[in-house]
Amino acid sequence: MNRLNVQIEHTFREANQLADHITNTVISQAELQQFHSFNQLSSMGRRILNMDKRGIPTIRIRTRKITVNQNQA
Repeated sequence: MNRLNVQIEHTFREANQLADHITNTVISQAELQQFHSFNQLSSMGRRILNMDKRGIPTIRIRTRKITVNQNQA
């Protein structure tokens, strides 16, 4: 079996995924927005907040080309 060079990193918490989501939403709509309640968030924003509140980990998969070293086969 070929061996793969894989790196796994653990980040205790994402920096602030909800803040990133709100920022991207406001920038894409190019207008001032204010959120004063949970129900004013988009469904994705509510999902992010609920996952964070429940302590559900966020798995982020980075894709890149993986090369297999044939000498280790």
